Amino acid sequence: MSHISSESSAAGGRRRRAYEPLPTVQERGRNTLERLLNAAERTLESAGLEGATVPAIATRAGMSVGNLYKRFPDKDSLFRAVYERFFSDALASNEFALDPAKWEGIPTAEVLSTLVTGMIEGYRSRRALLRALLLYAQTHADAEFRSHAEELRLQTLGLFERLLRDRRADIGHPYPERAIRFVVMLIAHALENAVMSEGGGISSGDFLSHVPETAAELSRIVNGYLRVRRIERPRALSQSRRSSG
Repeated sequence: MSHISSESSAAGGRRRRAYEPLPTVQERGRNTLERLLNAAERTLESAGLEGATVPAIATRAGMSVGNLYKRFPDKDSLFRAVYERFFSDALASNEFALDPAKWEGIPTAEVLSTLVTGMIEGYRSRRALLRALLLYAQTHADAEFRSHAEELRLQTLGLFERLLRDRRADIGHPYPERAIRFVVMLIAHALENAVMSEGGGISSGDFLSHVPETAAELSRIVNGYLRVRRIERPRALSQSRRSSG
């Protein structure tokens, strides 16, 4: 038996149409905007900041240059939108991943090692795009935008700091708040410098080509500087101990 809507029009008793309505003007506008931002992001990733021209982006988005300029008055406003979306999405993702409740019961040394590895892998996997976006922000003529761009990037680092501050009891450094801020900024600057490097291995500052080695070294530095107390994960009681109890 086929499904039939239970509702009908009062005038003629006609059945409700079974197909989905066409997207509204607003929905089509949002879809076009997303397609354009995606095209700009992919072009920045593949061609770099200099190679991401308006014609190249328009071609990738499947639209004319004229239609692109109807959305954005110039290339700078388009790149600003790409920058804002990328780092806002990263912040939302990290707000979920760095929720302290998700790390309860895990020793602080292990938390640090996991997060450092994740940060390195994140920078490595989007290296080309990050290089283009960082270069765009750092060389921008508008000082106000440069400040805003830096603040947007630092918000994610603030989540990392919050997670560590909740674990101050495990940190033996005499000034834990200051030490936490220092190591988080140290990691961020090391990875940003690696993103901007031209490769060539760890000896030339390219930390991103060797994720396990870099993660191990950075984790060792961070744990040592913070003087993180080594606490083992709680283990299940042995069979003999359970039976004797």
